[in-house]
Amino acid sequence: MSLDRHLAALDLLRDRPFGDRAHHVAELATAVPADAGQAEAERTALAGLLAARWGPPDRLGLGTLALRAERGEPLPEPWALLSTAVPDVELWRVGGRWIALGLTGAEGESPALLVCVTEVDPP
Repeated sequence: MSLDRHLAALDLLRDRPFGDRAHHVAELATAVPADAGQAEAERTALAGLLAARWGPPDRLGLGTLALRAERGEPLPEPWALLSTAVPDVELWRVGGRWIALGLTGAEGESPALLVCVTEVDPP
């Protein structure tokens, strides 16, 4: 676990201009399926550091968004993408941007720590 590297990567994403897309998504770390507990611990530790910076996060479940997308409702990016990748995110609003932190990987799959920075409000 390298929380310093994760923070540095997140800060780069947060400061980078958006260009054509109004979001940046990056995978910070990937674990093997047997290390799912370690991946969750890494997410918790990083969320703790971010909470110390920006205050406690909101927790946003994305299951409802996934259902809405399955029913054909158009969802804005990056929320449509996130709803297919992670079940929930820890979410901060910082300087006009949203920072979302989530953990991918269904049971038996390799979990990955995912971060998204966007100007698009959650639907």
